[in-house]
Amino acid sequence: MDFSAEKIVKAHEKLMKRSNYLIISFFLFFVLDTILFIFLQSNKLFMFSLSRTAENIPNAFLNDIFQTVFYLIILLSVIFYIVFLILYLKKYYKYNYKVYKAFHTITDLFNIVPIFLFFIILLNGFFFSVALVDGDSMKPTFMSQDTVLIGLRSEITNDDVVIVLNEDTFLVKRLVASAGDELLVDETGVWVNGVLIENYMPTGSIHYEKTLLEGEYYVLGDNRQHSLDSRLFGIVEAENILGEVIYNLSGNN
Repeated sequence: MDFSAEKIVKAHEKLMKRSNYLIISFFLFFVLDTILFIFLQSNKLFMFSLSRTAENIPNAFLNDIFQTVFYLIILLSVIFYIVFLILYLKKYYKYNYKVYKAFHTITDLFNIVPIFLFFIILLNGFFFSVALVDGDSMKPTFMSQDTVLIGLRSEITNDDVVIVLNEDTFLVKRLVASAGDELLVDETGVWVNGVLIENYMPTGSIHYEKTLLEGEYYVLGDNRQHSLDSRLFGIVEAENILGEVIYNLSGNN
């Protein structure tokens, strides 16, 4: 074997090793992405939830244009992967090394898509999400159209600002009472452990006199006279407290 032939063989072997890594890596992350995608459909704040609608979308940055473009990129990466896999199985590099290498380079570039998607799904599904404040019920703490970061695993305590799910609508409210607190709500106002929290009671307010049990919460908007909150829809169950607002991304605080 002459030097040039040996060099070609080594180049082929090197390319095939990289091809093996590329095919395994893409397939592995794509399977992981699919499993997480299915598993996290029950997460109400999951940005790739199939149940998202124009009415209940909490993710300010994930608009329809972004979503469409992102799904097109995923589709392109899958198409190139399938084509490259066919070329790999047919050992096309033996017939046209340049074309095979070109497809390898493009597929290698698209390989970042399932890897990037894996970390995005992981972060969004288990740790953080983003929501858009809609309305003036949290003034002056949050203004309408503020984008806020939500901690999905935060320990929720009184005075925290939380995301509440109420009849398929996401609301940003302040937690004022939780398990063990003595709650009295009547025509005089909202009392927590004997302390008057709010004296304005809108028409239709629900009256309570009880000690909250584990998993029960009472929430109010900071703009009390213009807020749909527990005075009108009652005690919130733990399953409808989706996370804590931990940062205002709009910087309007």
